[in-house]
Amino acid sequence: MRKLFDRLILVVCALALTISRTIPVSAQSSDNVVFHQLPECPFVYVAETFTTTPPTFPDSLFDQVARGLRFKVNRTELMPNDPFVAYYNDTLVPLLNKMDLVFCGVIVKGAASPEGPYENNVRLSRERTIRLMEFLRGESDVMRFDNTNTNFITEDYGYLVTLMRKANDPEAEKVAEIWKQCNGDEKQCKQKLRAYNGGRTWNRLLKEYFPTLRQSRVVLLYAPNPLHTMLGIRTQPADTHLDSIRDLPRTGPWNPGEPKQYTRRHMVAIRTNLIHDFAVVPRFGFAPGVNVQLEYYPLDGHYTANAGFTFTNHRHWDDYKFCQVRDGQLEVRRYFKGGGEFIGTYLSAYAEGTVYGIGFNKEKGWEGEGSGAGLGIGYTRPLNKKGNLRLELSLCGGVFVTRYDPYVYGNPLNGVEDGLYYYNYHGNASDFKERNHRFVWLGPTNAGIHLTYDIIYRKRKEVKK
Repeated sequence: MRKLFDRLILVVCALALTISRTIPVSAQSSDNVVFHQLPECPFVYVAETFTTTPPTFPDSLFDQVARGLRFKVNRTELMPNDPFVAYYNDTLVPLLNKMDLVFCGVIVKGAASPEGPYENNVRLSRERTIRLMEFLRGESDVMRFDNTNTNFITEDYGYLVTLMRKANDPEAEKVAEIWKQCNGDEKQCKQKLRAYNGGRTWNRLLKEYFPTLRQSRVVLLYAPNPLHTMLGIRTQPADTHLDSIRDLPRTGPWNPGEPKQYTRRHMVAIRTNLIHDFAVVPRFGFAPGVNVQLEYYPLDGHYTANAGFTFTNHRHWDDYKFCQVRDGQLEVRRYFKGGGEFIGTYLSAYAEGTVYGIGFNKEKGWEGEGSGAGLGIGYTRPLNKKGNLRLELSLCGGVFVTRYDPYVYGNPLNGVEDGLYYYNYHGNASDFKERNHRFVWLGPTNAGIHLTYDIIYRKRKEVKK
């Protein structure tokens, strides 16, 4: 009889646990408005009546219902196949538009898995939180996050315990005990977990749970539009401040007849190097050229592709001076700051090819071809509010190899100035071959003060990061 009673208790507890997981959990704001979990989307809470005050949301509830973006180890850019992106675009946004809800708040937490250096995890948690906020802003036409609660959880041991308990992990309570003993000290918790059970538990957690901890999670808060009826609940527009309501951001367009607008994202920019445009060549003088570069920006990540061409064509016949240069360059850049912004510091790798003819006087002139490759560093920053006009500083260094021939004015064999230019060669004419000379340069190869302007944009209908 006692065994039968114990089994009955276990069945009742299991049933209660199952029911508790299926009943939407509620939260309440300081103005006593209750928010109910949206059954179709567990990380969305909708207020019973219109309010702009977000509810109190404990960490335990957040860990149970929040959803978000996952990241690769030690990375902060969004993955193109992230399931949250498709779920948000294909399921949540159409549902919220259909329900005619008003956005009223967001709770975001970004975290890193504990295996890396703590200082690096601080950076990862912050940048991953920013990535999720950027995604939400980009996907909502006019969403403003006035009621924003963001938290950078460096190493989320609380969520680790939640995941282990959901999986009925036999060591869940031991990990919870260690986390409780550390009283929120993440560094101390890492040390104790590494030491526990000879490191075997840590290695298992690393494989089974840590990849899930590399997330930036969110809970979205909405309220009924006071001007309409939703789910059988009719609000009272006369009791609300209509002027402020009209200014509130919403998930759908305010006027259904207006076409939906999207945030523009730069795709191709044109750039010029002011040092080349207004160049002064020693022993020659002012020699401005045309320098044009095109840079392609993907939707996200760190890398861009750059192609440039420089052209100068100065011929001062009276002074026997020439400066004719054709230079093409291909470059790949890696910006330290990801997320599709492509500003700040970057490193680059380049390759170039050059054809030139340069003369300083009757006796000093050269003609040849060259090629080179190297590395560069630069920094770019916006010059206007839109960010489509930018200033950039750069410095490159590497190796440049050229084959060339010197030439002079007048016949070098008989000294007669017949109005022509000749290769400066004094050997047997039948033995002459072009490009008898070779020169190798190792060191600084280019410097730039650039102006960059975006010329081609893409509509940001769907973020694929």
